Amino acid sequence: MVFKTKYRQIIHYSLIVSTLLIQVMILLFFYNEYFNGKKLARIEEQQQVTAILNNLTKDSRIKLLNAQEQLQKYIRSNDQDNLESYFLSLRQLNRNIDSIKSYANQHPGLKSSMNTRRDEIARLTGLQTLIDSTYRQSRKPAQKEEPVQIKSFDIKSEPRNLEIEVYHSSDTLVKKGLIPRLKDAIQGNVEVKRDTTFITAKYENSVDTSQIKTDLDSTISAVNQHYQKEIQKYQTHLSSSRTKSQNLYHIYDNLIVFSNNLMEIYDGTITDFTQKLQEQYAEQNSKNNKIRRNTVLGLLILMFFVLMVIMYYTKMAFLYEKKLKLANEKINSNLYFKSRILGMLSHEIRSPLQIINIFINRINKKTDDETVKDYLKSMKFTNDSLLIQAQQILDYTKNQNTSMELYAVDFNLKDEIDSILRMFQPYVESRNNAFVVDNRIPEGLNVHADAAKIHQIFVNILGNASKFTENGTVSVHTETQIRSEKNVRLTVAVSDTGIGISKSDIQKIFQPYYQGMISDEISNFGIGLGLNLCKEIIQLFKGTISVKSELGTGTTVYFDLNLTLLS
Repeated sequence: MVFKTKYRQIIHYSLIVSTLLIQVMILLFFYNEYFNGKKLARIEEQQQVTAILNNLTKDSRIKLLNAQEQLQKYIRSNDQDNLESYFLSLRQLNRNIDSIKSYANQHPGLKSSMNTRRDEIARLTGLQTLIDSTYRQSRKPAQKEEPVQIKSFDIKSEPRNLEIEVYHSSDTLVKKGLIPRLKDAIQGNVEVKRDTTFITAKYENSVDTSQIKTDLDSTISAVNQHYQKEIQKYQTHLSSSRTKSQNLYHIYDNLIVFSNNLMEIYDGTITDFTQKLQEQYAEQNSKNNKIRRNTVLGLLILMFFVLMVIMYYTKMAFLYEKKLKLANEKINSNLYFKSRILGMLSHEIRSPLQIINIFINRINKKTDDETVKDYLKSMKFTNDSLLIQAQQILDYTKNQNTSMELYAVDFNLKDEIDSILRMFQPYVESRNNAFVVDNRIPEGLNVHADAAKIHQIFVNILGNASKFTENGTVSVHTETQIRSEKNVRLTVAVSDTGIGISKSDIQKIFQPYYQGMISDEISNFGIGLGLNLCKEIIQLFKGTISVKSELGTGTTVYFDLNLTLLS
């Protein structure tokens, strides 16, 4: 399994990096969808504006064509209604141009496009002013002209004895219907009503033809000269009227040309802006699609990699689970064997311990040396503690699921604590440690509690203090506080100047089998059940336990027990 797990750390970091990359790609995807989507939405909004502007330019073209049509009708018919329609179309055209300017001021992109043709627009500004001035000119009353009258011809001198008779004759035309008149119009046949004047001259009773001819020639010549002058005057009048009309029509036509040029500028600007927006939209849409494709592809690749690693480790987990199951079965088998050995040893060790107690009692009866009696007393207390421990181990091996219980007896609290501390003094001093005891429990304080469990707490805590301290000091401070008539609190602080405990280990030292830092200088390290067992026992007494320590400066264990007070 060494080969398979050699790159485990690299694979784990790769999974972490892949997960971070997946999150980054998801953020990139959402960024693209949100922020770049907003850019596309702005471009689409501007495209909607260009659609409105295109409709305005289209309507303006229609208005321009309508103005041209109305002007042509006016030229043909000289009808003022057509002229009013002409100006109305131009005003509507100007309103459309004003709307285009308004949209340009509201949208910076269109305004910048307008600015590129600012010089051209500046030369063609003032359309409304031009329309109004032209309209006011058209509404001025025309100069009243007298109709041209052709003067009649007077013959100032007449031949003597000449009688002149003048009479007129007119042709009559038959009135035709619509179809015949259209036919004549197509064929070019024109029938005109003719007036004929007959003049008869008579000289008395005689006729001189040469004289008549001379007189007639003179008369006709005078008539021709007269009417030629009158016709020239009429032609001059017609020419002047035609010139005025042409000048006016030229102004109207120039106004249309001016409007058309202005419209072409705005139309061209809108067309360029529309094309630019289409290019921007295509470019932004392509960019969004590219980011979207690459992001999805990257996510698929990374997720595929993560999936493969997870599948591999899942397979390995099943294999390890199978091996763990086998190992657990083996451990349970070993534990059962150990439990049997412990049960057998604890059962068999009680008899020698009881025999030792018998011999201690016999020696105590036969000696009068007080020092020996103190030693024997300490030996008996220690031997009794071993018997209690052996009995607890035997009970535990019989049923490991049995919960711990307190077995209370009556005893003097101060004497019991003094016996425990006196028993431990040789063990503490065996490591060149000074053993300092400050027992402030009052004399005659009797309690009803489990003395064996209290003994077990002191054994574990003092054992740890002595185990981790050498050439130092182990001190014990005890005191009591009467809380009620039936309750007394025992408070204990066990301090040492040993190696201490790291901050990371303080929160774990109460866990089962936790040993923390292991040093080669410490023998008989134990299996890590001491403090966990103490905590369980202290909780049975409804007390608390805590540890204060620093590496290299020593450790202090605080605990308190609630005991039943005997009256």
